[in-house]
Amino acid sequence: AVVSTQSTGFQHYYITNNLSDIAWLRLKQMSDKKQQSDKNKRKRTVHEGSPRTVNKYGFINESASSSSPVCTTLVREREQKWFEMLKDWDNLMTNNYEKVRTRCRKGIPHSLRAAAWRALCGAANLQQKNPGIFEELLMKESEWMVYIEKDLPRTYQLHELFEERGGLGQTEMKKVLKAYSVYNPKVGYCQGMTSIAGMLLMLMPAEQAFWCLVAIMNKYLPGYYSVGMLSMQLDCKVMETLVHDMDPKVSLFLKSNDVQATYYAVEWFLCAYTRTLPWDTVLRLWDMFLCEGVKVLIKTGITLLLLAFSDKKVRDACDSFDKALKYLKYRLPKEMLAEDFFINELLSLHISEEQFKEAHLKQLANLQEIYKNIRS
Repeated sequence: AVVSTQSTGFQHYYITNNLSDIAWLRLKQMSDKKQQSDKNKRKRTVHEGSPRTVNKYGFINESASSSSPVCTTLVREREQKWFEMLKDWDNLMTNNYEKVRTRCRKGIPHSLRAAAWRALCGAANLQQKNPGIFEELLMKESEWMVYIEKDLPRTYQLHELFEERGGLGQTEMKKVLKAYSVYNPKVGYCQGMTSIAGMLLMLMPAEQAFWCLVAIMNKYLPGYYSVGMLSMQLDCKVMETLVHDMDPKVSLFLKSNDVQATYYAVEWFLCAYTRTLPWDTVLRLWDMFLCEGVKVLIKTGITLLLLAFSDKKVRDACDSFDKALKYLKYRLPKEMLAEDFFINELLSLHISEEQFKEAHLKQLANLQEIYKNIRS
């Protein structure tokens, strides 16, 4: 049975056959605690008399960056290189993809990130081939509006673009999500989309953000937001398999404490880490994700797990389900997640295409067997 958990506050869909009653209770408790924590944080942030600062990305009362300063000359050089690449984009992607991948891994200049992301995912071409479609979609009715409007005030509450209820940011996000729910009625809407749509709107206008969302859902995350979320479940299992290959001790630790990917990776994958990592790390991750595909999300999860639990002292200290999960979700040292350190760790993780393929086929067969048994 597919269950909507709107009433519990945990806004995702699961096939409950795969979750025990205890697992479901744990998920609900974690969600409730997270929502209360977010409310308390917002109250502290907007308390009368407290100083208000806005960082370069638009987030309120958050540090400007977790990355090392980059000299202005280097920034200008990278901007010029990307400007030239974008003028010759189709030829580069066809004949020199390795060059594009290398520069995406180094990071796209923020001033050109919107244009580069639209080129990488194909949204620019989609928009060019479909003039007027966005406006036409907005004229139609969507059965998902009650859910979309409920989630708007919960998304990026501490960003200046989205903090005002009914303000410009929330209005534009509503347009993007409504248009997509009409454009793809089989998927409609799922809460994880708000985080992705909001991030896109921080970089570009609503119509451009819509076509990026279309491209991402079709090309990068197909099946992630469909009933049952089978593709997302499969990628979680692939991640667990590869963690075992990379560090069996970490894999054994997670299994012995019953820390399944269901408890931590759903938000990772559905929100593509936009609610997990510092923002400059998120942007660097997305530079690579839009170039190399979903395996970047899987490798990011593996990196987080290895950083969290490779140290035996940490494993010994996190000797229960609750301790291990809290450490992974909320207590990782900030320096581990900082842009330069985390991206270097991610890029040093060598997993071959053959390993990805083998893990994928193995877990695909396992899931097919599970659902075959459920149907019978």
